[in-house]
Amino acid sequence: MNSSIVRTPYYGADTTDVIERPRAACADEDPELFFPIGDTGPALLQEEEAKAVCRRCPLMESCLQGALERNEAAGVWGGLSERERRSLKRRAARNRAA
Repeated sequence: MNSSIVRTPYYGADTTDVIERPRAACADEDPELFFPIGDTGPALLQEEEAKAVCRRCPLMESCLQGALERNEAAGVWGGLSERERRSLKRRAARNRAA
């Protein structure tokens, strides 16, 4: 019987090292900030505030990619509004068709 066990960092290796993962800038923000109601007046200011949070986030690109893959229909994701994500998807579809 072979009793040797190989442990990798992913499956219980003995280590005290903490893996540092980037933290989303929005983690400490009110989620309501990212879902403005409407698209005029105060909602536009709220959208800009949400985008400002996104711009300082180390996960902005992966957040946007995830939102596009999940077809997120509402809110600010990865620094883009609903309207901007729809436009981005239409442009990508036109480029694929050409």
